[in-house]
Amino acid sequence: MKVKSSLVSQLLNIFLIILTFIILILMNLNYHVNLLTFSFLSLLYFLLIAIVLILLNEIIIRKLYVYEIEEKGIRESFSLFSKREVFIPYSNITKLELKKSFVGRLLNYGDIEVVSSSSNKIILKGIKNPETILKKIKSMFEKYKETKEENE
Repeated sequence: MKVKSSLVSQLLNIFLIILTFIILILMNLNYHVNLLTFSFLSLLYFLLIAIVLILLNEIIIRKLYVYEIEEKGIRESFSLFSKREVFIPYSNITKLELKKSFVGRLLNYGDIEVVSSSSNKIILKGIKNPETILKKIKSMFEKYKETKEENE
């Protein structure tokens, strides 16, 4: 089962970027911010640009990660110029943690952190309905333990 990040969390980031650009344009038009001199307005201008870049980074990163819940474990794939995969089998999972911000609780998205005994970590970022996905991972974990006990 492939798990994707929530469209709501991505749209919220896009809305924040657009709002920040509007503030930047209004600052430039109304106050004629001179970026070459050091002032409070120029500092605020650069801070807003940094926020836009951080939000763009989050949107791009979420599009490049693919998470899969498989029969034997959880796989995270990252593809940009090269491909990187992390696989954590259910037998190595030591911790499952759900993280939801205030906005995430309102809009029903969050992060799920999966930690293995070999200190590998997969963070499923911005997942829609994270409680349902966490229950699915726990049920697959229990199913794996049961089949392992039956085979022994």
